[in-house]
Amino acid sequence: MSLNHYAIFTPDFSLLGKWLPQLLKGNPPEELKELQGKKGLLFSESVLNKFIEEDYKHGNSALILNENRSLRTFSSGEKRKALLQYLLSQEPDFLVLDNPFDSLDRTSVSDLKLSLQRISETTVIIQLFNRKEDLLPFLDSILKVENEQIVEIFEVSEFQQNNNETNFSEIRNIPPAPVKFQGVPDILVKMKNVSVSYEGKPVLENISWEIRKGDFWQLTGPNGSGKTTLLSMIYGDNPKAYGVDLYLFGNKKGSGESVWEIKKKIGYFSPALTELFNRRNTVLEMLISGLVDSVGLYQKPGDREIRLAKEWLKTLNLEDKSAKIFTELSELHKRMVLIGRAMIKHPPLLILDEPTTSLDDKSALQITSLINLIVRESTTAVIFVSHRKEKGLEPKAIYHLIPSENGSKGEILVE
Repeated sequence: MSLNHYAIFTPDFSLLGKWLPQLLKGNPPEELKELQGKKGLLFSESVLNKFIEEDYKHGNSALILNENRSLRTFSSGEKRKALLQYLLSQEPDFLVLDNPFDSLDRTSVSDLKLSLQRISETTVIIQLFNRKEDLLPFLDSILKVENEQIVEIFEVSEFQQNNNETNFSEIRNIPPAPVKFQGVPDILVKMKNVSVSYEGKPVLENISWEIRKGDFWQLTGPNGSGKTTLLSMIYGDNPKAYGVDLYLFGNKKGSGESVWEIKKKIGYFSPALTELFNRRNTVLEMLISGLVDSVGLYQKPGDREIRLAKEWLKTLNLEDKSAKIFTELSELHKRMVLIGRAMIKHPPLLILDEPTTSLDDKSALQITSLINLIVRESTTAVIFVSHRKEKGLEPKAIYHLIPSENGSKGEILVE
């Protein structure tokens, strides 16, 4: 007997609320009644993180009983493979996949899709997804969920045709810089034959990379290839950045300029930036915090700072959210505010680390429209980090990391 496989699309996955736990317990809605009384398991980042926490606390994990290394040392693809094997060993009747391809490189995505194709022959698959390109090829129907209710059922081809994205031309000009950075050279970052190892294990080998004013780069590479290490050499206080041929804003790293002086010239965004942030700052205050290099505001702002932040709210089309508590925003609006916060000073360099991950196609397009606007209307150099080639986003060049036994090498790909 052939199995039916489903995808679930919803504007906000938090709206699944009690619906998803009930499904996993074998109490599905009428539209999935063939799963009544069946055993379901969840394949998701949140489930994986519980195993990682267990590994951290106890030094072992049920996912890797026969391994001699920590789960935390596995690449993203290896971790998900281990989780999938563990779930299958429990012999579920169906698997719910919560955005299984987020943050995976193309090879890992391809490998996981092949595994899921095989699993689909004996196990019902239900895929929660944000991006149309992630839809598994063997799915039969797409269920649209709003407020914990299935409101529409689509054939896959029908959904593809009816949900075309549109660009967001309503994003306007960006406000001017509040002050001009002085003495910033044309070459912002210069690495020459930089190699990095950790505990004898090579991570990067002979990396040479120049970033100039106004450049627009995409940084790519497989999971575990050293992208985070490379960024931390520029933005963080990575001790490996000292004693190598690395220049930031004209000064050799370690020649006297503090990490805080460097960070003042860099705007930074990552979805992890506010993971532990729980202050009840307003949206306006969160934007202003970018002027004082903090995440969240801890002091009373002046009139000029308030005026500038309000101009940014106008640019972001979030004027009506000014007094709203930042942590209560949608994921898209949080990211737009955080990118505005990173850019409010017009820093010489802006690093955007996975700004579109976990967003749906429409939201991702809004983020890329904002990035394009920043590139077009400022002299800020942008490094955009992502595995995906985002629709409408056109970096001038790609710096791609290629893993090898001696550490990842870099190659420049011109678009």
